[in-house]
Amino acid sequence: MDRNVWIRFTGEAINGIAFMMLMPFFALYLKDKVDSLWLVGVVMAVAPIASVVGTMLGGKLADVYGRKPIMVISMFGNSIVMLGFVFFDTFIAFIFLSAFMGFFNSLFHPAASAMVADVTAPDKRTEAFGLLRLGHNVGAAVGPLIGASIIVFSKSVIFLIAAGSVFIYSLIVALFIYESLPKRERKDSLIQDEQEKENLPSPLQVLFKDKLLLVFVLTGVVISMSFSQTEGMLPLHFDNELKHIPSEKNPFPFLMAFNGLLVVLFQFPISSWAGRKKIGSVMLLGAFLFGLGQIAIAWFPYMFYTQKSEYLTMMIILLAVYGVYTLGEMLISPVQMTFISNIAPEHLRGTYMGASGLQWILGGAIGPLVSGYLLDRSLGNVMFTMLGIGCMAAGLVYVLIDKMASRTSAPSSVIPEQEKTF
Repeated sequence: MDRNVWIRFTGEAINGIAFMMLMPFFALYLKDKVDSLWLVGVVMAVAPIASVVGTMLGGKLADVYGRKPIMVISMFGNSIVMLGFVFFDTFIAFIFLSAFMGFFNSLFHPAASAMVADVTAPDKRTEAFGLLRLGHNVGAAVGPLIGASIIVFSKSVIFLIAAGSVFIYSLIVALFIYESLPKRERKDSLIQDEQEKENLPSPLQVLFKDKLLLVFVLTGVVISMSFSQTEGMLPLHFDNELKHIPSEKNPFPFLMAFNGLLVVLFQFPISSWAGRKKIGSVMLLGAFLFGLGQIAIAWFPYMFYTQKSEYLTMMIILLAVYGVYTLGEMLISPVQMTFISNIAPEHLRGTYMGASGLQWILGGAIGPLVSGYLLDRSLGNVMFTMLGIGCMAAGLVYVLIDKMASRTSAPSSVIPEQEKTF
């Protein structure tokens, strides 16, 4: 793997510890601050809505000015936002903080993903994106357990650690990552080159011109809804359904740690295996397992409550269910990024990554609003069942669009070593 990929791996591990200390408790933290679970959903939905602006800007700016400066600006901005959660404590403040967090996050991902595609050969991209997920999940395996210990004493400490982590990551990128934006042939004049930069299409223009990309994004909305609800609102589902156990024994932090541990142990070999298979087949298998895990998550907590199951029994079964869910996640996540990398023209990789990010924006915005409404009515089992079935259907669509891509698109080429600039 290229040096840039390994530096990002290190940064993702640092960030993973901090963010996963926070995320398992974020929805429960908001629940104590606002008047209903639907308002919790509103706060969590604001971030992806605001990220529309960042996505529209981030991918195009990364193709014009380079990957590195956009990544640094994004993470520095997010560190400031994280500090805001320490000093402000109202619903309106949470709305604004969530909006800025969504904006800065959406600036980062198109640029960072395009950078990985720039420096990685097409047949190694699934492994590269899998490696980055492994780095994040090194933190995910440890962070929730540390957070469960710290939250007893102070919630503010977790936000301070997250802010410091993101700031450190921005310094790592600024100091050690080299710019990977592919060089283009020298033009007759600087003015002509600037005109070409201005004429680069926006992510929305790319989305509606490339029908294959459009179908991929629309199909991915249900996948992104599932991710966002499992990682954000699942602790509230457990809190609603498992009424016979105290809230401090909510299983979610332990499931998140188990998820991270599995990814650390198995993501890279699974990504290596997936990189040798047809993308559509891998996405179908991943989506099916992903959906199956959510259907089980939907109904097992209800069964545990009616049977008054012991805590140890519940945890063993939930860990097994989360293992199935995590296997699906490990299959589908890096392969999705590989698919976009392969269909994107070299000079528009950042723009394509930004356009593909719309699936996470739509899913992340719609999901919390729907789930907040349903969870207020103790219908989390209905929500996760619908998401699980939707994921399985999405897997079938992925097979079809992969076949279409194989007939119409050729993999993008990696830039030669001598064209890399520091």
